[in-house]
Amino acid sequence: SRGLGDVYKRQLVAAVREYEQTQLPHRFAEWEQQKKSLPATWMVPELTQMRSGGGATLTKQDDGSILVSGTNPPIETLILTYTTTQTGLRAIRIEALAHPTLVKNGPGRGANGNFALTDLKVTAKSKTDPKQSVAVTLRSPRATFEQRGFAAAGAIDADPVVSGWAVDPEFGKDHAAAFEFAEPIGFPGGTVIEVTLSFHNNVGHGMGRPRIGFATQADLPLNAANAAESFKHALELPPDQRSEEQRQLLWKWFAPLDPGWQALQAKVQEHLKAMPKPRKVKALVSSEGLPPVRLHSQGEDFLPHTHYLRRGDPEQKEEIAEQGFLQVLTPEGADLSAWYRAPGATERTSWRRRALAEWLCDVDRGAGALLARVMVNRLWQHPLGRGIVATPSDFGTRGEPPTHPELLDWLASEFIAQGWKLKPMHKLIMTSAVYMQDSTADEARLRVDRENKLFWRRPVRRLEAEIIRDNLLAICGQLDRTMFGPGTLEESSRRRSIYFTVKRSKLIGMMIVFDAPEALVGVAERPATTIAPQALMLMNNPHVREWAKAFARRLDLPNDADVVRRAYALAVSRPPSADELADGVEFLEGQVEAYRAAGRADPRALALSDFAQAILCLNEVVYVE
Repeated sequence: SRGLGDVYKRQLVAAVREYEQTQLPHRFAEWEQQKKSLPATWMVPELTQMRSGGGATLTKQDDGSILVSGTNPPIETLILTYTTTQTGLRAIRIEALAHPTLVKNGPGRGANGNFALTDLKVTAKSKTDPKQSVAVTLRSPRATFEQRGFAAAGAIDADPVVSGWAVDPEFGKDHAAAFEFAEPIGFPGGTVIEVTLSFHNNVGHGMGRPRIGFATQADLPLNAANAAESFKHALELPPDQRSEEQRQLLWKWFAPLDPGWQALQAKVQEHLKAMPKPRKVKALVSSEGLPPVRLHSQGEDFLPHTHYLRRGDPEQKEEIAEQGFLQVLTPEGADLSAWYRAPGATERTSWRRRALAEWLCDVDRGAGALLARVMVNRLWQHPLGRGIVATPSDFGTRGEPPTHPELLDWLASEFIAQGWKLKPMHKLIMTSAVYMQDSTADEARLRVDRENKLFWRRPVRRLEAEIIRDNLLAICGQLDRTMFGPGTLEESSRRRSIYFTVKRSKLIGMMIVFDAPEALVGVAERPATTIAPQALMLMNNPHVREWAKAFARRLDLPNDADVVRRAYALAVSRPPSADELADGVEFLEGQVEAYRAAGRADPRALALSDFAQAILCLNEVVYVE
């Protein structure tokens, strides 16, 4: 029955998708022609960080809400961080939304579906100058529904534990409470807003699916719609000037307002409720200090001691195997107890891993001296292409000896003196005379040291896959520099490439084609292949084309020569040569004429996009020279 249910579900979802592609754009256009003014909306800014003080799992939803699942702690604190460029914000709305995964559909995580918001704190600080920070004073609470004795005012009074906002007996419904700011907030250059929701009144009474919105209007209705921060800008643009991304954003916002879409989506949700639910069973926990899952083992779940076993037979235990450290890196007669720390009474682990870490970083008696050398050798290898020890994962007798042993020792001592901090070492190496050499080859020196072991020139090196993608986004003005937060599998993401989630069945094509390594295997040195798919990807990838269009908007100057100069300045940080300038102007003029002859709308914008993409394909964009 589940198989048939899945088929029916796919049919229902396909019907929704078909409606979104064929009918929704027309319905939105009709709505837009009839509207008199922009709708009053609560702005949902970009969520940059979210944390549960009780250890619950937080998952960001497409509508800007956060689904809370997993551990339901007795008391909960949710800390949510948002970033916005909007100024003059005057109110905040806390929505408690229902969800089928919650008890009685929520909106709380209590045994009856309730929640109890006992304290609400809002802090705003400048994105460009974090020292500018203000604790926001909240007033004028109002809510869609308030449990008797638990009004929204309880969330902002002097009692952070007992009084609070709750909604018994109105379970399984969406609720909202709004609070006015005593003074408008918003810093020039952007604002980071931290919202802290505390649930301390009753056991396990956290909120199951909160959503935070802000408004520049203090008395905005509680039932006003939500919109992403970029929504208002997209709606204010003339329809023919919107990008595909902006159109999709508007259609996505409009969909829940459209009766046809609502009817199709209701069928999907109704079917999901009727489908059989899988029985989830925890299979294994293999870590001391956590409740074990019994398998077919005999004896204790976690052994207090590890024994040597005769012939590997657990029934033939010999003496206890105590924790030890590599003898070759430990002075003879060293007191091994120096690295041990007895765990506290409330600790759930034995602290043996801490002892290993202490030994690893002990410069005088442990592995610290070797660890520092290995680390600085990797730091040297990254910008210069080759380590002082050419076998970075083998410092033993079978590895290559260092070409400059005194330099390696000095860098290691500096690394330790800097407190094992990486950034000062990166700066030290990249401001050195060795790094700042040019890459010019010299025949006489090539005859002596063709492999450049002595670092007499800086090798021409291609950027790594992640940096290539980040560099393209930065050139085009599209790079989202927000730090921290969850990863993603969306190739269209504009965040730095380190935020891609690694899933072996859904690898990012741009990363693979430029030699990004297998994430589950240690790699001492990355290869740098040169293959045709790399050029084809830069020429044909739809994301690269969108970035090129954004780059073109940065180049939209009246004079073609100025366009070419600005393109080279942004992309490769140098002016074009006379030939490059002439070729660029000729290319732009030719493309404009070709598009005009073909009857294409806005031929200059298309020509600029073509030129921008050609610039992105330059070798200089992906090589450090």
